[in-house]
Amino acid sequence: MKKRKIKKTPFIVLLSLICIIFGSLYFFKGYFKKDVEDTDDGDVVNKEPVAKEYTVSFTLGGNVLVNSNMWYDTKSEDGKYDFNYVTEDLNDIMKKSNINFYFQQSIVGGSDLGLSSYYNYNSPFDVIDSLSNLGFNAVSLGSYHAYDKGINGIQNSINYLKEKNMIYSGVSDTLENRLKNNIITKNGLKIALLSYTTQTDEIVSENYAVNIYSDELVKSDIESIKEDVDIIMVSIDWSNINTSEVTDEQKRIANYLSDLGVNIVVGNTSYTIQPIEVIGDTIVCYSLGNLLSGHIAIDSRISAMVDFKIKVSKLDDNTEIDFEDINVLLTYAYNTGNTNYKIIPFTKLSTELANYKAYYEKYNDLLSVDNLISVYPIGE
Repeated sequence: MKKRKIKKTPFIVLLSLICIIFGSLYFFKGYFKKDVEDTDDGDVVNKEPVAKEYTVSFTLGGNVLVNSNMWYDTKSEDGKYDFNYVTEDLNDIMKKSNINFYFQQSIVGGSDLGLSSYYNYNSPFDVIDSLSNLGFNAVSLGSYHAYDKGINGIQNSINYLKEKNMIYSGVSDTLENRLKNNIITKNGLKIALLSYTTQTDEIVSENYAVNIYSDELVKSDIESIKEDVDIIMVSIDWSNINTSEVTDEQKRIANYLSDLGVNIVVGNTSYTIQPIEVIGDTIVCYSLGNLLSGHIAIDSRISAMVDFKIKVSKLDDNTEIDFEDINVLLTYAYNTGNTNYKIIPFTKLSTELANYKAYYEKYNDLLSVDNLISVYPIGE
Protein backbone atom coordinates (compact mmCIF):
# COMPACT_ATOMS: atom_id res chain seq x y z
CA MET A 1 0.00 0.00 0.00
CA LYS A 2 1.35 3.42 -0.91
CA LYS A 3 1.79 6.00 1.84
CA ARG A 4 -0.31 9.05 1.40
CA LYS A 5 1.70 12.25 0.92
CA ILE A 6 0.82 15.13 3.15
CA LYS A 7 0.90 18.52 1.46
CA LYS A 8 2.69 21.35 3.30
CA THR A 9 0.45 24.27 3.61
CA PRO A 10 1.63 27.78 2.70
CA PHE A 11 1.32 28.72 6.39
CA ILE A 12 3.87 26.12 7.46
CA VAL A 13 6.26 27.19 4.71
CA LEU A 14 5.95 30.82 5.75
CA LEU A 15 6.51 29.96 9.41
CA SER A 16 9.63 28.00 8.52
CA LEU A 17 11.04 30.90 6.53
CA ILE A 18 10.47 33.28 9.44
CA CYS A 19 12.27 30.94 11.84
CA ILE A 20 15.20 30.62 9.45
CA ILE A 21 15.48 34.41 9.00
CA PHE A 22 15.32 35.27 12.73
CA GLY A 23 17.64 32.43 13.60
CA SER A 24 20.18 33.73 11.14
CA LEU A 25 19.89 37.26 12.51
CA TYR A 26 20.40 36.04 16.05
CA PHE A 27 23.42 33.99 15.03
CA PHE A 28 25.12 36.83 13.17
CA LYS A 29 24.26 39.34 15.91
CA GLY A 30 26.04 37.16 18.44
CA TYR A 31 28.94 36.64 16.05
CA PHE A 32 29.49 40.33 15.34
CA LYS A 33 29.02 41.26 19.00
CA LYS A 34 31.64 38.72 19.95
CA ASP A 35 33.92 40.02 17.23
CA VAL A 36 33.60 43.61 18.48
CA GLU A 37 34.14 42.62 22.10
CA ASP A 38 37.18 40.50 21.29
CA THR A 39 38.90 42.96 18.97
CA ASP A 40 41.96 44.75 20.34
CA ASP A 41 43.39 46.18 17.19
CA GLY A 42 42.23 49.76 17.92
CA ASP A 43 39.27 49.73 15.54
CA VAL A 44 36.87 50.45 18.41
CA VAL A 45 37.51 53.80 20.15
CA ASN A 46 36.48 54.06 23.80
CA LYS A 47 35.39 57.52 24.90
CA GLU A 48 37.80 59.12 27.38
CA PRO A 49 36.23 60.79 30.44
CA VAL A 50 36.19 64.57 30.13
CA ALA A 51 37.32 66.84 32.97
CA LYS A 52 34.82 69.30 34.37
CA GLU A 53 36.09 72.86 34.36
CA TYR A 54 35.11 75.74 36.65
CA THR A 55 36.34 79.32 36.67
CA VAL A 56 36.05 81.86 39.48
CA SER A 57 37.43 85.41 39.54
CA PHE A 58 39.04 87.29 42.44
CA THR A 59 39.87 90.88 43.32
CA LEU A 60 42.08 91.36 46.37
CA GLY A 61 42.26 94.76 48.06
CA GLY A 62 44.68 96.04 50.67
CA ASN A 63 44.39 97.39 54.18
CA VAL A 64 41.72 99.81 55.46
CA LEU A 65 42.71 101.74 58.58
CA VAL A 66 40.29 104.47 59.68
CA ASN A 67 41.85 106.96 62.08
CA SER A 68 40.15 109.76 64.02
CA ASN A 69 40.76 112.38 61.31
CA MET A 70 38.67 110.37 58.87
CA TRP A 71 35.80 110.26 61.34
CA TYR A 72 35.72 114.07 61.42
CA ASP A 73 36.31 114.47 57.70
CA THR A 74 33.53 112.11 56.64
CA LYS A 75 30.88 113.18 59.15
CA SER A 76 27.79 114.62 57.47
CA GLU A 77 25.16 116.98 58.82
CA ASP A 78 22.79 114.15 59.76
CA GLY A 79 25.46 112.62 62.03
CA LYS A 80 26.30 109.77 59.69
CA TYR A 81 29.69 109.14 58.11
CA ASP A 82 29.93 109.33 54.34
CA PHE A 83 32.73 107.21 52.92
CA ASN A 84 31.18 107.03 49.46
CA TYR A 85 33.11 110.08 48.26
CA VAL A 86 36.30 108.47 49.60
CA THR A 87 35.83 105.42 47.34
CA GLU A 88 33.98 106.98 44.40
CA ASP A 89 37.00 106.95 42.05
CA LEU A 90 37.03 103.13 42.21
CA ASN A 91 33.41 102.76 41.11
CA ASP A 92 34.06 102.61 37.38
CA ILE A 93 37.52 101.05 37.43
CA MET A 94 37.66 98.34 40.08
CA LYS A 95 37.23 94.86 38.63
CA LYS A 96 34.01 93.39 40.00
CA SER A 97 34.92 89.75 40.52
CA ASN A 98 33.08 86.79 42.03
CA ILE A 99 35.14 87.22 45.20
CA ASN A 100 36.10 90.76 46.20
CA PHE A 101 38.26 90.77 49.31
CA TYR A 102 39.98 93.37 51.50
CA PHE A 103 41.65 93.75 54.93
CA GLN A 104 39.77 95.66 57.64
CA GLN A 105 42.62 96.73 59.91
CA SER A 106 40.61 98.91 62.30
CA ILE A 107 37.81 96.96 63.93
CA VAL A 108 34.29 98.03 62.87
CA GLY A 109 32.82 98.67 66.30
CA GLY A 110 30.52 101.50 65.25
CA SER A 111 30.11 105.03 66.58
CA ASP A 112 28.65 103.85 69.91
CA LEU A 113 32.11 102.61 70.92
CA GLY A 114 33.66 106.01 70.26
CA LEU A 115 36.10 107.63 67.87
CA SER A 116 39.40 105.96 67.19
CA SER A 117 42.64 107.41 68.41
CA TYR A 118 46.30 106.76 67.68
CA TYR A 119 47.16 103.07 68.17
CA ASN A 120 43.67 102.22 69.36
CA TYR A 121 41.44 102.20 66.33
CA ASN A 122 37.74 101.80 65.63
CA SER A 123 35.68 102.28 62.46
CA PRO A 124 32.08 103.38 61.89
CA PHE A 125 29.72 100.95 60.17
CA ASP A 126 29.53 103.39 57.25
CA VAL A 127 32.95 102.33 55.94
CA ILE A 128 31.55 98.80 55.48
CA ASP A 129 28.56 100.27 53.63
CA SER A 130 30.82 102.04 51.15
CA LEU A 131 33.07 99.06 50.50
CA SER A 132 30.08 96.74 50.21
CA ASN A 133 28.58 99.11 47.64
CA LEU A 134 31.82 98.82 45.66
CA GLY A 135 31.30 95.06 45.51
CA PHE A 136 33.45 93.73 48.34
CA ASN A 137 31.88 90.56 49.76
CA ALA A 138 34.76 89.06 51.78
CA VAL A 139 36.77 90.71 54.54
CA SER A 140 39.63 89.81 56.86
CA LEU A 141 39.23 90.94 60.47
CA GLY A 142 42.35 89.13 61.68
CA SER A 143 44.49 92.21 62.23
CA TYR A 144 46.95 93.83 64.59
CA HIS A 145 44.14 96.13 65.81
CA ALA A 146 41.40 93.47 65.93
CA TYR A 147 41.08 93.67 69.73
CA ASP A 148 41.36 97.46 70.13
CA LYS A 149 37.73 97.63 71.31
CA GLY A 150 37.70 94.26 73.06
CA ILE A 151 35.04 91.64 72.57
CA ASN A 152 32.35 94.33 72.09
CA GLY A 153 34.09 95.66 69.02
CA ILE A 154 34.37 92.15 67.62
CA GLN A 155 30.70 91.37 68.25
CA ASN A 156 29.60 94.63 66.61
CA SER A 157 31.77 93.94 63.56
CA ILE A 158 30.45 90.40 63.14
CA ASN A 159 26.82 91.43 63.49
CA TYR A 160 27.13 94.16 60.90
CA LEU A 161 29.00 92.02 58.38
CA LYS A 162 26.27 89.40 58.67
CA GLU A 163 23.69 92.07 57.86
CA LYS A 164 25.67 92.93 54.72
CA ASN A 165 25.97 89.23 53.72
CA MET A 166 29.76 89.43 53.69
CA ILE A 167 31.91 86.47 54.65
CA TYR A 168 34.66 87.14 57.18
CA SER A 169 37.34 85.45 59.22
CA GLY A 170 39.94 86.27 61.86
CA VAL A 171 37.77 87.02 64.89
CA SER A 172 34.92 85.31 66.72
CA ASP A 173 32.44 86.03 69.50
CA THR A 174 32.43 82.38 70.68
CA LEU A 175 34.67 79.35 70.30
CA GLU A 176 31.93 77.43 68.47
CA ASN A 177 31.54 80.19 65.84
CA ARG A 178 35.24 80.62 65.05
CA LEU A 179 35.08 78.88 61.67
CA LYS A 180 31.59 79.96 60.65
CA ASN A 181 30.41 82.52 58.08
CA ASN A 182 33.65 82.11 56.11
CA ILE A 183 32.57 80.06 53.06
CA ILE A 184 31.03 81.40 49.86
CA THR A 185 29.88 79.52 46.73
CA LYS A 186 30.47 80.98 43.26
CA ASN A 187 30.20 79.31 39.84
CA GLY A 188 29.89 75.85 41.36
CA LEU A 189 32.96 76.22 43.59
CA LYS A 190 33.12 76.62 47.37
CA ILE A 191 35.71 79.13 48.57
CA ALA A 192 36.81 79.30 52.22
CA LEU A 193 38.49 82.28 53.89
CA LEU A 194 40.80 81.86 56.88
CA SER A 195 42.37 84.91 58.50
CA TYR A 196 45.16 85.38 61.05
CA THR A 197 47.43 87.99 62.58
CA THR A 198 50.90 87.42 63.95
CA GLN A 199 50.45 90.02 66.73
CA THR A 200 47.80 92.23 68.36
CA ASP A 201 47.97 95.73 69.76
CA GLU A 202 46.02 94.76 72.91
CA ILE A 203 46.24 91.62 75.03
CA VAL A 204 43.44 89.26 74.01
CA SER A 205 41.46 87.92 76.99
CA GLU A 206 39.45 85.24 75.14
CA ASN A 207 41.47 82.58 73.28
CA TYR A 208 38.87 82.40 70.50
CA ALA A 209 38.40 86.14 69.94
CA VAL A 210 41.32 86.73 67.53
CA ASN A 211 43.12 84.16 65.36
CA ILE A 212 46.77 84.51 66.37
CA TYR A 213 48.85 82.74 63.74
CA SER A 214 50.67 79.51 64.51
CA ASP A 215 51.58 76.61 62.23
CA GLU A 216 49.52 74.28 64.43
CA LEU A 217 46.38 76.43 64.41
CA VAL A 218 46.31 77.01 60.66
CA LYS A 219 46.97 73.32 59.96
CA SER A 220 44.11 72.30 62.25
CA ASP A 221 41.76 74.84 60.63
CA ILE A 222 42.64 73.72 57.12
CA GLU A 223 42.18 70.05 57.92
CA SER A 224 38.76 70.76 59.38
CA ILE A 225 37.42 72.39 56.19
CA LYS A 226 39.45 71.12 53.22
CA GLU A 227 37.12 68.21 52.40
CA ASP A 228 34.14 70.55 52.15
CA VAL A 229 35.60 73.29 49.91
CA ASP A 230 37.33 73.66 46.54
CA ILE A 231 39.53 76.72 47.12
CA ILE A 232 41.17 77.88 50.36
CA MET A 233 42.28 81.49 50.85
CA VAL A 234 44.41 82.46 53.86
CA SER A 235 45.04 86.08 54.84
CA ILE A 236 47.80 87.07 57.25
CA ASP A 237 48.58 90.35 58.95
CA TRP A 238 52.38 90.19 59.26
CA SER A 239 52.18 93.11 61.71
CA ASN A 240 55.31 95.26 61.98
CA ILE A 241 57.21 94.41 58.79
CA ASN A 242 58.27 97.74 57.28
CA THR A 243 60.00 96.73 54.05
CA SER A 244 59.23 95.79 50.46
CA GLU A 245 61.56 92.83 50.80
CA VAL A 246 59.98 89.52 51.78
CA THR A 247 61.47 88.07 54.95
CA ASP A 248 62.64 84.48 55.36
CA GLU A 249 59.79 83.83 57.81
CA GLN A 250 57.20 85.07 55.33
CA LYS A 251 58.63 82.75 52.67
CA ARG A 252 58.64 79.83 55.10
CA ILE A 253 55.00 80.35 56.03
CA ALA A 254 53.95 80.80 52.38
CA ASN A 255 55.58 77.49 51.41
CA TYR A 256 54.12 75.79 54.47
CA LEU A 257 50.61 76.96 53.55
CA SER A 258 51.12 75.85 49.95
CA ASP A 259 52.09 72.38 51.17
CA LEU A 260 48.89 72.29 53.24
CA GLY A 261 46.79 72.87 50.12
CA VAL A 262 46.10 76.62 50.38
CA ASN A 263 45.43 78.19 46.97
CA ILE A 264 45.61 81.90 47.82
CA VAL A 265 47.82 83.57 50.41
CA VAL A 266 47.23 87.29 50.80
CA GLY A 267 49.25 89.25 53.32
CA ASN A 268 49.48 92.73 54.72
CA THR A 269 52.19 94.61 56.60
CA SER A 270 50.19 97.87 56.82
CA TYR A 271 53.26 99.69 55.55
CA THR A 272 54.10 98.79 51.98
CA ILE A 273 53.56 96.60 48.93
CA GLN A 274 55.58 93.40 48.60
CA PRO A 275 56.03 91.05 45.60
CA ILE A 276 53.60 88.45 44.24
CA GLU A 277 54.60 84.93 43.23
CA VAL A 278 53.08 81.56 42.37
CA ILE A 279 54.24 78.53 44.36
CA GLY A 280 52.83 75.33 42.87
CA ASP A 281 49.04 75.61 43.14
CA THR A 282 49.27 78.73 45.32
CA ILE A 283 49.33 82.42 44.43
CA VAL A 284 51.07 84.43 47.16
CA CYS A 285 50.53 88.19 47.56
CA TYR A 286 52.94 88.94 50.38
CA SER A 287 51.55 92.41 51.08
CA LEU A 288 49.07 94.63 49.26
CA GLY A 289 49.75 97.81 51.26
CA ASN A 290 47.22 100.31 52.56
CA LEU A 291 44.13 100.81 50.43
CA LEU A 292 42.99 103.55 52.82
CA SER A 293 44.96 105.03 55.69
CA GLY A 294 46.13 108.32 57.17
CA HIS A 295 49.81 107.37 57.12
CA ILE A 296 52.29 110.10 56.30
CA ALA A 297 54.87 108.17 54.25
CA ILE A 298 53.95 107.93 50.56
CA ASP A 299 54.86 104.25 50.29
CA SER A 300 52.47 103.52 53.15
CA ARG A 301 49.65 105.11 51.16
CA ILE A 302 50.15 103.14 47.94
CA SER A 303 48.43 99.79 47.54
CA ALA A 304 48.01 97.03 44.99
CA MET A 305 44.59 95.74 44.00
CA VAL A 306 45.09 92.32 42.39
CA ASP A 307 42.57 90.66 40.09
CA PHE A 308 42.90 87.20 38.54
CA LYS A 309 41.00 84.05 37.63
CA ILE A 310 41.35 80.53 38.97
CA LYS A 311 40.46 77.68 36.61
CA VAL A 312 39.73 74.39 38.37
CA SER A 313 39.69 71.15 36.35
CA LYS A 314 38.23 68.05 38.04
CA LEU A 315 38.54 64.50 36.75
CA ASP A 316 37.71 61.63 39.11
CA ASP A 317 39.83 62.28 42.22
CA ASN A 318 42.29 64.57 40.41
CA THR A 319 42.07 68.36 40.55
CA GLU A 320 44.22 70.83 38.60
CA ILE A 321 44.49 74.54 39.40
CA ASP A 322 45.57 77.27 36.97
CA PHE A 323 45.91 81.02 37.55
CA GLU A 324 45.00 83.27 34.64
CA ASP A 325 45.04 86.99 33.85
CA ILE A 326 46.88 88.25 36.96
CA ASN A 327 46.68 92.04 36.95
CA VAL A 328 47.47 94.80 39.43
CA LEU A 329 45.84 98.21 39.83
CA LEU A 330 47.95 100.61 41.88
CA THR A 331 46.04 103.05 44.11
CA TYR A 332 46.97 106.04 46.25
CA ALA A 333 45.34 107.01 49.59
CA TYR A 334 45.18 110.77 49.12
CA ASN A 335 44.54 113.46 51.69
CA THR A 336 45.50 117.06 52.13
CA GLY A 337 46.06 118.38 55.64
CA ASN A 338 44.15 115.40 57.15
CA THR A 339 41.07 116.23 55.06
CA ASN A 340 39.61 115.24 51.70
CA TYR A 341 40.53 111.57 52.01
CA LYS A 342 40.18 109.68 48.73
CA ILE A 343 41.34 106.42 47.18
CA ILE A 344 42.64 107.36 43.74
CA PRO A 345 43.75 104.76 41.16
CA PHE A 346 47.08 105.54 39.50
CA THR A 347 45.18 105.52 36.23
CA LYS A 348 43.44 108.71 37.41
CA LEU A 349 46.30 110.42 39.30
CA SER A 350 47.75 113.75 38.24
CA THR A 351 48.49 116.61 40.64
CA GLU A 352 47.43 114.63 43.74
CA LEU A 353 50.86 112.97 43.75
CA ALA A 354 53.44 115.06 41.92
CA ASN A 355 55.96 112.27 41.20
CA TYR A 356 53.44 109.46 40.77
CA LYS A 357 55.16 108.24 37.56
CA ALA A 358 58.33 107.45 39.50
CA TYR A 359 56.32 105.51 42.11
CA TYR A 360 54.52 103.70 39.32
CA GLU A 361 57.80 102.55 37.80
CA LYS A 362 59.07 101.48 41.22
CA TYR A 363 56.12 99.17 41.91
CA ASN A 364 55.80 98.07 38.30
CA ASP A 365 59.38 96.77 38.55
CA LEU A 366 58.64 95.15 41.93
CA LEU A 367 55.51 93.33 40.77
CA SER A 368 56.12 92.54 37.08
CA VAL A 369 58.21 89.38 37.47
CA ASP A 370 58.71 86.77 34.69
CA ASN A 371 55.78 88.16 32.72
CA LEU A 372 53.48 86.58 35.30
CA ILE A 373 51.78 89.81 36.36
CA SER A 374 50.65 92.88 34.44
CA VAL A 375 50.33 96.27 36.12
CA TYR A 376 47.59 98.40 34.57
CA PRO A 377 49.28 101.25 32.71
CA ILE A 378 48.94 104.85 33.77
CA GLY A 379 46.08 106.49 31.95
CA GLU A 380 44.09 103.31 31.33
